[in-house]
Amino acid sequence: MIPEFLKNPPLGKPWLLYGFLGTSLVLNLTLALRDGDAPAPEVAPAAVAVAEAPAADPNAAIPPELVPALPEPLGVTRRAGTNVYSAPVQSSLSAAFQGAPSKSPAALSAVYSRLFVWDVDVRRDLHKGDRVDVLFEENDGVEPLVLAARLTLNPGAAGERVVDAYRYQAQGDRFPSFWASDGTEVPRRLIDGPLADYEQITSLLKDRPTHEGMDFKTPIGSEILAPRAGKVLRVNWNHAANGNCVELRFSDGATAKFLHLNENLVKEGQTVTAGEVIARSGNTGRSTGPHLHYQIEKAGRTVDPVDYHGTLRRKLPPELMADFAAKAKELSAQLDTQVASAAPTP
Repeated sequence: MIPEFLKNPPLGKPWLLYGFLGTSLVLNLTLALRDGDAPAPEVAPAAVAVAEAPAADPNAAIPPELVPALPEPLGVTRRAGTNVYSAPVQSSLSAAFQGAPSKSPAALSAVYSRLFVWDVDVRRDLHKGDRVDVLFEENDGVEPLVLAARLTLNPGAAGERVVDAYRYQAQGDRFPSFWASDGTEVPRRLIDGPLADYEQITSLLKDRPTHEGMDFKTPIGSEILAPRAGKVLRVNWNHAANGNCVELRFSDGATAKFLHLNENLVKEGQTVTAGEVIARSGNTGRSTGPHLHYQIEKAGRTVDPVDYHGTLRRKLPPELMADFAAKAKELSAQLDTQVASAAPTP
């Protein structure tokens, strides 16, 4: 509000008021001209909905160029990190390995027993006083690698029995296997199984009551074959647990399940022939490492693939026996020397 003395000054016209208003006008114009050169005040942007990228599919196929290369074949020359262990059995096989110079004696025991499961029932055939001998090496992040192993049952008795295994890669084989000193392959193989070749069978149906199939350790991308002619019933069910998977029905009514695949090559309803490549192995779903889980069911119950397919045991051809014998002798010498030096003095 303008005071009364400014509106009606005693000396006539309100010059003071005019001056006040004029000064105010000039000041406002100056401020307006200055603000016109200033940047516009920032305004908070409106919220923008950003679409999240879809989560990576854990069961997506690994491109061939990203599939890890196969390991080089292992020779028999002893290297740093190779260990030997020899011990008598007191109560059980796993207990016999408790003193092993290993980061995981339990893992070493499992690998050792896996070699002889085809010939020895460790629950029934093993007794106090039997002896375990093993030559192995360890690398970070993987289970112990056994080079030579020996199990002596009833040592020193009339019924002494020795089973042995030496790691050796036969000419033409994709992977090393284990062979007895007479040139017989230690692990058995399924007749017309789902893989032409693989590193090792790591689990049998009878190993664990909760495991309903047979596990083959094999690199990602290995070809999975249809063991028999049949029809594809379904693919990729229970994806979180099974990963990429295929189920076939054979002509005798049995169904075969192939789990943890990297890539399926068949579709539901498709008919396949025996020996046809239906998938590539992987590490999808609930899997602890690259492998194939192979499962057979018939008449509503689980069937042991060993019983369904039958097994065979390979024998090294005569032309390879000299080479194998030399390498087995080298491994055996390493094992025997270390066992002798580790034996307790009487």
